[in-house]
Formats: sequence, structure tokens, C-alpha cells
Amino acid sequence: MKNDAAVESFSFADFEEAETGNMTVAVHGRPTNWVWTFAGPGHDKTIEQSNRLAKERLHQERQIEQQRVNGKKVKLPEEAVDDIRSRNVRMVVDRIVGWSPVKIDGEDYAFTPDNAYKLLINPKRAGLLTQAMEFLAAESSFTPRSATS
Repeated sequence: MKNDAAVESFSFADFEEAETGNMTVAVHGRPTNWVWTFAGPGHDKTIEQSNRLAKERLHQERQIEQQRVNGKKVKLPEEAVDDIRSRNVRMVVDRIVGWSPVKIDGEDYAFTPDNAYKLLINPKRAGLLTQAMEFLAAESSFTPRSATS
């Protein structure tokens, strides 16, 4: 029996995510002209972060296993709320490639990792941190746009 169905054809590039993604910052639900550029899944910054986190996790697992092997009670580290917030902010800051020019309180606020950390660590600005975390978690954030003709 002859199969007349077309064979689907792809390029490896069809499965790749975009190198970067742009998030338009919203203030009180209103989109602004301020745009943050984040490193995509295949970007060097993201790969570096992923490798660092994997190494940290493996180190922690080895320490726990060593405690078990030595017959010691396993003592899991406790994290304070501030430590968790700082870790979350660092996760976001590590993925920011840059942002468009902006003034905050009338002053130029250039992108630097330190400026981004200071901006996001304040609990009063939790909405901005949430926007960034949701952007990074969304599948569509790094989906390449289709070419238009």
C-alpha cells in the first residue's frame, strides 16, 4: 500500500530557543517603554548559571551522603526568608543581559548587576521581581518569532 502523506522536514534550528528574550516592564499593570533583555536557555550566561547550580546541588548531595555513610545525623541547611529572596534575585540578575535606558527618581539608572540587585531585592518592589521570574519561566519568552513575508 502506497503512503502519499508528506514527510515532515525540519532543521535543527527549528527546535532551538532564541538567544535572548525581551520583557517589557509593566508598572501597576501598565506596559512601559522600559525593556529588559534576558539570556535565553542556550545563552552562555544561562549555561554558566545552570552549571553552577548543578555543581552546588551535587556538592550538597555529596555532603549529605557522606554524613549518612559516617553514621551521622543528616543536618539539612536551614534558609531564612531573606536568604531565599536573595537567591531568587540573584537567579534573575544572573540572566539579565541588559536593559533599555531608564531614569529612576530623575536619575539615569544604567544596567549593572549591582543596580539590578538593588532594584529587585527591596520587598516593596516584589511585583517587578515577580514579572521577571514569570518571564523567565514562560515557555513563550524565548520562542523565536516566525519570519514574516
